[in-house]
Order: sequence, then structure tokens, then C-alpha cells
Amino acid sequence: MVVLAVTVHAGDVPGLVTLTQDQAQARQFGIFFGGTASQYDLCVKKGFLAAGSQSAEEIAKAFLVKMPVLNKGQDLSAYVQDGWDTIKKEISEDESFYTQEKCAGVGKQWAKMMATMRAK
Repeated sequence: MVVLAVTVHAGDVPGLVTLTQDQAQARQFGIFFGGTASQYDLCVKKGFLAAGSQSAEEIAKAFLVKMPVLNKGQDLSAYVQDGWDTIKKEISEDESFYTQEKCAGVGKQWAKMMATMRAK
């Protein structure tokens, strides 16, 4: 078992949380999958990508509900959500980074993710 130490902040008091490899991977998945959905929605809001009938975040949430969240008897959904929440905050703090060019890449990545998820 691999253990990853991550510094987190509760208010102004830093603490140390130790994550197992499975927990860390779940958090990384939330950052990647949820983050891409949040980026896509921001690009739609900016007018750089076309809106669908549902937001990318709504679609991502629906996929996460359908995915098995149990891993060796452990529910990792909180770690997925934590990763997503963390990256969503960072995205919202740097919206100017998302230019038309960057959003084109986000659109391609989201399309790949959707094709992969639908195939499963």
C-alpha cells in the first residue's frame, strides 16, 4: 500500500491528511474528470464552446452516480468530490486563462472523455 501525505487547510490552521493510494487516485480522478467538466462549462459561459441540453457538470455528476464507488469495500466518492471541488475553485480563480484556444483543447478532451464513458 502506498501512502500519500497532503497538506490541507481548515480555516487558517494547516493540517496533514494521509491518503491511501486508492484515495489519492480517486481525488486525482475528481480533479481530471470533474475539472474538465467545469472547464467545459466555463468555456460555454464565455461563448467559446457550444452548450448542450445539459451542462458538462450535470453530465459528469450523472456518470459519477452510475459508476461503482466501492473499491475494496471503501466508498471513495468523497475523495472524487474533494478533487473536483479543489480544481473547480482554482478554475474560478483564473477564468482569464481560458481563451478560445485553450477552450478548443478543453472541448476536444471533453469529447474524448464522453466517448470513453459511453463505451463503458
